[in-house]
Amino acid sequence: MSPILFDFDGTLADTMSDHFSSWRFVLKAYGILLEERDYYPLEGLGLKEVAGRLVKEKTLNSDEINQIVYKKKQHYITNYRGRVRFFDGVKEFISLLNKKNIPIAIVTAGHLDQLKKTVPESFLNRFNAIVTGDQVSRNKPFPDPYLKGAELLGFNGGDCIAVENAPLGIKSARTAGCYCVGISSTVSAEELNDADEIYKTMNDMMVATLAT
Repeated sequence: MSPILFDFDGTLADTMSDHFSSWRFVLKAYGILLEERDYYPLEGLGLKEVAGRLVKEKTLNSDEINQIVYKKKQHYITNYRGRVRFFDGVKEFISLLNKKNIPIAIVTAGHLDQLKKTVPESFLNRFNAIVTGDQVSRNKPFPDPYLKGAELLGFNGGDCIAVENAPLGIKSARTAGCYCVGISSTVSAEELNDADEIYKTMNDMMVATLAT
């Protein structure tokens, strides 16, 4: 089996609603009532770019946007530390890949400090590499995150499978040359039609993998 590059939020972990809640809480102080329809299409972008787009009606400088990102991260870490919910089948699938010695990596737009403070170390240690949004100059939908993930595993993008739940992430993976599997956990399968194949859940992907 090819090396696998996994997105994290919305793919491995059911955390998108938690991130939305943190953004909504922080932006309320700026007079912005965030709606899901305005947030979910931005999934995969770097945190600073997400903040910039969400406050585009305001006249804020770079330092102020960085402060919003900091406040959002702190709210998320404080409120969701140790409360990450993995989708059904995720832990079993990762264990299976470990047993088969399949190289795997996490490729996420989230920052490394946030990931390490909210996700159990025992889970993160199952991955051969981790790429976070603060480790690349360009985030999804550019190919940089997936190219870096493949490189850290010792492969080219075209050698790898990428698993994503967001259209911008799929664009990033496809541009990097990866074979892309879409998981329709947060958006409809129709919105993931640029993926090479689509599953409703990670558990479905695991079952299909076992059948091959």
